[in-house]
Amino acid sequence: MQQVYALKLVQIIRKANEKVLSRMTTAYAHPELPQHIPVSSPLLQLANSAKEPETAWAVFSALWKELTANTRGRVPILFALDGLPHIMKISDYRNASFDLIHSHDLALVRLFTDCLNGTVSLPHGGAILAATTRNNAPRSPSMELALQQRAAEQTGADAPVRQPYFRGYDARVETALRSAQVMRLKGVSKLETRSMMEYWAASGLLRTTVDEVAVSEKWMLGGNGVLGEMERASLLTMRL
Repeated sequence: MQQVYALKLVQIIRKANEKVLSRMTTAYAHPELPQHIPVSSPLLQLANSAKEPETAWAVFSALWKELTANTRGRVPILFALDGLPHIMKISDYRNASFDLIHSHDLALVRLFTDCLNGTVSLPHGGAILAATTRNNAPRSPSMELALQQRAAEQTGADAPVRQPYFRGYDARVETALRSAQVMRLKGVSKLETRSMMEYWAASGLLRTTVDEVAVSEKWMLGGNGVLGEMERASLLTMRL
């Protein structure tokens, strides 16, 4: 259940959605929780009950049940993960027999993959987003194959198939991505980078001359046009 991680996740959800959670109320009783949460209590009170790692997963499960309850007043959910390849493999966790545990046997990861493949639905709508990149990504042949297949299906091209003599494929990974939609993102161009830097300069955030040398430098430092990396490289001094 990754209790410490679950506690941090609930705390982040509470901090980012405090106003929304305070408007919604519980539709169920949750006797499994150490703190009594009466029906019709604000969901913010439910989220606030996560104070120790030992109870964090129970609180998260109760919060998820409430957010997906078939009742009025609920809102769409954004469930996102960065670094998809890190959960598309055998994890570093071990069970009581000291055998390695597949990432999809971890409770939170299993919930995410079940949402991603459509096994778990969002009755009030929302989006399940998973991002991957060529940087800092462990090799996952099944994930790469599945994404290539989904991309080919979207464009009507011939889909690639498994290599017949390769034994490194993982059926659970392929199942998790069986209904995913693929969107390929590229960095911005140097012309777009210049426009962004000029906007930063006009806003007073960037205190340097925006010329061809500066644009090329920040574009390269930003991974050939990755906005977040360029922002980090350009505006770091403003945070100090």
